[in-house]
Order: sequence, then C-alpha cells, then structure tokens
Amino acid sequence: MRIILSVFLISITIQLHAQSLPTERRYSPKAQQVYVEALGPGLLYSINYDQRFFKRENGFGFRIGASRYKGDEGENRSTVPFQVNYLFGNTGRYFELGVGTTYGGGKYVDNAGTGNFIGTATIGYRRQPYQTKGLTWRLALTPLFVFERDNIIVLPWIGASAGFRF
Repeated sequence: MRIILSVFLISITIQLHAQSLPTERRYSPKAQQVYVEALGPGLLYSINYDQRFFKRENGFGFRIGASRYKGDEGENRSTVPFQVNYLFGNTGRYFELGVGTTYGGGKYVDNAGTGNFIGTATIGYRRQPYQTKGLTWRLALTPLFVFERDNIIVLPWIGASAGFRF
C-alpha cells in the first residue's frame, strides 16, 4: 500500500509541476509516430503506434502496440499494450503521463489470475520533431500493476523507445 501511495504522490507532484510548463496552443497536424520500445508496457519489447486525439503537438492521445516472443519454456507469447496519455510541454520536448493495460501472455500476466490483463503506467520524457517528420525517442518509468485476488503488486519497470514521427 505504501508503494502505491508513494507512486501516486510522486505522480501528482510531477503533474502539478508539469502543468506550470508553457504549452503550445497552435494547431498542427496530429502528431503521429511509430516506434520500437525496449521493455515498457509490452514487457520485453513492442512495436507501437502513438497519436494525439486533436490537431495539436501535445495534449491527450493514445498508444497501442504488439509484441510476440518465446516464453520461459519455449512457448509463443504475445502482448498488446494500450494506454491513453497526455503530453505536457512544447516545441518537441514533452513530459508524458499515461495509464492503461497490457493484454497477453507474460510471466506475470498468465500467473496473476486476472484474465491476462495487467495495469500499466508511464511517467517519462519524450523528444519528437516539432511540426515536422523525423526521429523520436522516449525514456520512461513504466510500472506494472498486477491485481492478485486481494493484493495489488507494483513491479518497477522502465522503457526506452526510438521511432519516427510522420
């Protein structure tokens, strides 16, 4: 319980600080990108698509991905991470907060008794070209939340990605 409270308080503190950052109001094409992420909500790796909901560089958006890999015993496993996120900041430098779920077959997912879903979060930094195409990268804390009958297990996790904004 202390871990959950600590993560919550840190998230609120970071969010309040990020809200004081200047934000851009200029309309532009939706910032869309594809990227490969090591670790993160896809567990080992994932290939993802990310887009803003509105024609802005920052603000609300979503990401969805897919991954397929061999499990501990040689069996094929897949994951599908999905998150809604919000980008704070401007001109290509963004603080990112996201929450969502990962569906699939990872060690923690299969054994948790949660119907193959785990909770995910993202607290990170994103760099992407401003109003143009180009290379992107992200670094983030991506804790995993396993709901086990009467407990919530928080697993510290990280993610790093590189991709292309189009």
